[in-house]
Order: sequence, then C-alpha cells, then structure tokens
Amino acid sequence: MVRSETIRNDLALENADYKLTLIKSIKHLVGDVKEFRKNFEEKGPAVPGIAPREALNRLRMYADEYSIRKRKYDSYYAGEILFGLPHVEYPLLVKTEQEIELLDKLYSLYSKVKDTIAKWREIPWSEVVSEIDKMIETCDQFARDCAKLPGSLKKWDAYKEMKQEIEDMTEMLPLVTAMAKPSIRNRHWDEVIELMKMEIPYESESFTLSQFF
Repeated sequence: MVRSETIRNDLALENADYKLTLIKSIKHLVGDVKEFRKNFEEKGPAVPGIAPREALNRLRMYADEYSIRKRKYDSYYAGEILFGLPHVEYPLLVKTEQEIELLDKLYSLYSKVKDTIAKWREIPWSEVVSEIDKMIETCDQFARDCAKLPGSLKKWDAYKEMKQEIEDMTEMLPLVTAMAKPSIRNRHWDEVIELMKMEIPYESESFTLSQFF
C-alpha cells in the first residue's frame, strides 16, 4: 500500500509535467504553423512564374514539411483528450493540406506523363512495332486523366505543358504507326531522307524513337 501510494504521487507529479509540456508544445506548434504557411505562400509550389519542374520539387518538399506538423498535431490532439484540454484548431494547416492534395493530383500526373514519354523516346526503332499499341492506349488514358483534373488546375503552366505534350504525342503516334509497318520499304525511307535533306539511320540498331521525332 505504501509503495502504491508512492507511485501514485509520482505519477501525479509526472502528469503535471506532461500536461505543462503539452501546453507549451501546442503553443509552439501554433506559431510554427503560421510560419510554415507564410513560407508556403511565399516560396511554395504555388508561387507564380516558376517552372513546372521547380514547382514539383517544392511541392514534394512542402508535403514532407506538412507531414511532420501533421504528426505533431495528431499527437497533441490525443494529449488534449487525455488531459481534458480544449482542442486547438489549426485552420492554416488544414488549408495547406487541401492545397497540397489538389496540387498533388496535377503533379502526380505531370510526372507520370513526362517520365513515360521520356522512356518512349529511348525505345529502339526495331521495337516500336511491338510497343506502339500500348503507347497509343496509354496516351489516350493520359488525355482522359488530364481532362478529369479539377478546373482550378487547368490554368497552371504544368497542366498546359503536360496537355500540349500529350496532344503532340497523340498527333505523332499515327505517323509512327505508319512508318513502322512492315510494308514500309527502303525506297520509302529514301524518299523521306530526300525530302528532309538529312541522313536518317533507320537501319541502325541504335536508331531510337527520339531520333525519329
């Protein structure tokens, strides 16, 4: 019983210390979120005039920064319940979360489109026939996904650049399909070379789709 009483008293003291620490941590988080939001507005992915790739890098960085603060919020929220404290609201954190989630929809598709098309450009010409149907199907899916994005994202440079690249590829793929057919003979390539007034090493193993474009 004596031991039990001692532990209870010790826990009561620790309880007070934990509660005080929690209150101080919450106060610090409130100020930290304000500073985080200010930096997000001034240096984040939504700053006008920055290149899409730079915006993507900033989005990833601020998404990580947000996750750190969200974990603190969740921990402190549990502490508020435990100690019966009033719940502190963080509207700026919620607003930032919503904007990050919205931008992530745009830049996730942007990255996927850019990376996929970059890989296509490196396909050897000898393998184009086996890949072309899949490329056309993927490009059509990209166009549908692009059209489904929220209207508020369609004014962004990343959206415009991505949409244009999809449209350019959609326009080019039928030509690729036609030129990759087995019925295309050397004399047809010779006609193209004469028309273009440049050498096209179409028989080379290193000749890629990028060179064809």
